[in-house]
Amino acid sequence: MKLSVFYDHILVASEQTGYELLDILKKVNELGIEGVECDIEHIRSCKEELKKKLGEAKIKVASVYGFFDFGNNLDYEKGYTFIDDAAYFRAGRVLVIPGFVEEKEGEVYQMALSNMVDVLNKICDYAETKNIVVTLEDFDHHTAPFSTDEELIWFMERVPKLRCTFDTGNFMYSEVNELKAFELLKDKIVHVHCKDRALVPVSGEEPTNTIAGRGMYTSPVGYGSIQMKEIVNRLKEINYEGFLAIEHFGSQNQIEYIEKSANWILSNI
Repeated sequence: MKLSVFYDHILVASEQTGYELLDILKKVNELGIEGVECDIEHIRSCKEELKKKLGEAKIKVASVYGFFDFGNNLDYEKGYTFIDDAAYFRAGRVLVIPGFVEEKEGEVYQMALSNMVDVLNKICDYAETKNIVVTLEDFDHHTAPFSTDEELIWFMERVPKLRCTFDTGNFMYSEVNELKAFELLKDKIVHVHCKDRALVPVSGEEPTNTIAGRGMYTSPVGYGSIQMKEIVNRLKEINYEGFLAIEHFGSQNQIEYIEKSANWILSNI
């Protein structure tokens, strides 16, 4: 297994510390991190510059993710362009967030799901020609019709080439046990977001509340309430060899969190 980290965290770490972006990238690589997870909207306007910086720091793009509104707009070309941008960075994985729906019932909801399935099938076919695997994750928002393990399976049954980015911390939002979710999804997992969650307040942070009202805060990987050790063990059991992406959006000290997370993961894989 290999380590990656969200590029957003590196940008924030640069702002928080005052260090140059390239210095943060090199520091991250020294911690044993080989890749970054990139929001397409952050990198599309600076592709050449970013590719050069990543090369200097000996870091690759592990995955590219993007937000879309395919439920309301069958914009296949936008999906194809997204795949082309990921191919430019030689990313082997992409994460598509295909859209959000306010009401989880009724004709509008069913049409939105049908549209998402339609576009995802076409994007998966196109991505295959670029040697890229398209994934969907358990997204932590009530308007995401793919926030639980069973909702993810629903999509994957209708989009045969679609695979799972398993976000360890997002199932808590939906009050789904992460180990139960792992067992249901393990045959589809090709990428992992290592997100831990603290259930006690963290200074300077506003909580994200679960659907049951529990407040969740950021945490370095291995230091929170998610069963990270058991998840890592189960990944070993299925011979997972992909990336483990360090994720803790909202941290007040990203570089410290990144270092703690990397050290914990490397000592447990």
